[in-house]
Amino acid sequence: MEDKIITLATLSFEKAQLIKTLLGNVDVECFLENINLVQGAVSTGVKVNIKEVDFQKALVIFDAIHASEFDTNKVKVEATEGIKVLVPVDFSEYSQNAVDIAFDWVAKSRGELVLFNAYYSPMNTGLPFSDAYVYDVNSDDLSFEMKEMAEKRLRLMKEELEKRIVNQGIHSINVSTEIRRGIAEHEILAFSEHYNPSLIVMGTRGADKKAVDLIGSVTAEIIEGAKVPVLAVPECFKYEGLDKINSIGYLSVFGESDFGSIQKLSTIIKALDVVVKCAHITGSDKVAVNRVKMDGLVDHFEHNKIGKELDFRLIENEDFWVGVESFVLSDQIDILAFTTFKRSLISRLLNPSIAKKMLFHSTTPLLVFHS
Repeated sequence: MEDKIITLATLSFEKAQLIKTLLGNVDVECFLENINLVQGAVSTGVKVNIKEVDFQKALVIFDAIHASEFDTNKVKVEATEGIKVLVPVDFSEYSQNAVDIAFDWVAKSRGELVLFNAYYSPMNTGLPFSDAYVYDVNSDDLSFEMKEMAEKRLRLMKEELEKRIVNQGIHSINVSTEIRRGIAEHEILAFSEHYNPSLIVMGTRGADKKAVDLIGSVTAEIIEGAKVPVLAVPECFKYEGLDKINSIGYLSVFGESDFGSIQKLSTIIKALDVVVKCAHITGSDKVAVNRVKMDGLVDHFEHNKIGKELDFRLIENEDFWVGVESFVLSDQIDILAFTTFKRSLISRLLNPSIAKKMLFHSTTPLLVFHS
């Protein structure tokens, strides 16, 4: 029986080559995928594939490299009045949707918005077309062209937002841009560590939409790895302005994380005219126990006001997903919020999180907090 092949990570070409070399030093066979630079597949990064039986040994190497990437000392950004929103974009229609929501949110809350783009350019130059010919790519020129194009598009996007600021007479809002070379999810997370935004806003596509070079395919990884709340805006969501967003639902797990997440939620939505509806999906056999827990949550926020109207309810349904759908439809939820929990790489590979499952099947924007 053949050994099962799994993907350990998706990295830039340079990092993938480094991982491959280090794995080879401990006798772990490694296969790189998506390195056909001529066809452009490398735009999503290079997949590092290994045999499943080697996973534990490979994980030790990968974790060591991953830790070294994000444990560097970074200059802290000074605090700003109001909220700070980071918006990764790839210039697609649905990432523009995320920009529109983020801009209106910051305009109403006062603060700053950063438009962020990560571009990937190859480093190696010898590309074989056949045994007889080799096609040379000047990687420096290619990298410069990609950066120049991204900077131009970011500049145009920023100028459009600045026109809105003038035309709408908006005050106390700042729009800036940031561009990085590298794999999107790595660069977004690294910049987020440095910038420490109040919120990351991203567009996303459904699981049935295959577009390898779009930011939506990265959103799930950002939700898993970010330390700040992430608002994921589905491609099919029709944004008609913040005044149309009236109800935010929060899925409670009856844990300590609820208190912190709802408090963070209150800070983010402080300037919005919305009602927060907290719900817990429960089976019929646990209704009595969960009602007591719900009473405890209600009591906590009776004594710790968040400045917004709070509504609490139990939803009885044996199927969690059906219960969530019922909550969203019956209560006319415009944004669904919940808390996700940090998990090990093993758990992430074998058991996709609820956040990831919801991300690709939701038509409602998801606001994800982290425990």
